[in-house]
Formats: sequence, structure tokens, C-alpha cells
Amino acid sequence: MKKILISLLFLIILTACVSTRYSYYPVSSYGIKKVSISVGLANAEDENSHIDYIWVYDERSKITNHHKVRILSQTIKIVDNKNKEYLIKNNPDDDGNIFLYKQGVVITDDFKAYIGKVQLDDGTIIDIPPLSFKKTVYVERYSVISDTINAGGSGKEIFSGTVEDYKKQKK
Repeated sequence: MKKILISLLFLIILTACVSTRYSYYPVSSYGIKKVSISVGLANAEDENSHIDYIWVYDERSKITNHHKVRILSQTIKIVDNKNKEYLIKNNPDDDGNIFLYKQGVVITDDFKAYIGKVQLDDGTIIDIPPLSFKKTVYVERYSVISDTINAGGSGKEIFSGTVEDYKKQKK
């Protein structure tokens, strides 16, 4: 009985939960400090999840003071990693959101986006250059016991980078 209790205790202590989150980021800095561009996935925990939307966000926005972004282009061009082109109809009232999946476009890998000009609510017009997006992964390990003992320090980063680099590291 004592061996079983000790084994269970070691199992609980050594057992860790691993959290994996996928996202997309532009490959290079687009040199525009007034806006941020991010991608929303249908399921950020699934490597094969499709892109739901692209979001152009005004960096001046705060929780209590949202600044709107209006995408001026009527269509947004998306080119997937197989060089297939998609034209996405833009709704200027979508506050900087470009909804791909709603228009039947399923992208699950790296891609290039041609967004064009956007207008901030202060009238500033910004021309966003074509952006290449790479799928990235953030892997973190959590342990109930060690996180409780080490109060305030939750999780340990295992990897943060492109999916391609993560697969190379795992080999």
C-alpha cells in the first residue's frame, strides 16, 4: 500500500500539462507603428485550424477608448503557400476585420495578404505593404504541484517560434 501511495505522489508531482497555441504573425516588421495586424484562428490549439479572420487594429485603442479602423480597399487579395489567389470582399464597416472563412476561403498554412490602404478614425491613411504571414507556435508546460509551490510563476515556456522550427527541434 505504501508503494502505491509513493508511486501516486510521484505521478502527481511529475505530471505536467502542456499547452500549445498556434497563431500567425507577419514575417517582417511592416514599419508602421500606428496599427497592429493579427490573425484569428478558429481553434488556436489545433495546428491544422483554418484562419477565421485578419484584424487590423489601431494601436491607440484602449479598453475604455476604442479607435476604429476602416479598410479602404474593396477587395483584399490573399495568396496561399501554393500560390492560389483569393479575393476577399471587404465590408468597410467591419472595423478592421477581414473575414476569410465566412467567404469560403480556407487557409491553414503560411500566406501573403495584400490589404492596401486603411484609414484611422483621426483621418490618417496608411498604406500597408504586402505582408507574408508564417504560422507560429507557443508551447508551455504547467505543473499543478510546482506552480502551486512556486506561487506567482505559472508555466514554463518550452518553445516559441515558427511551426517549421518547432518540428525540426522535436526530431
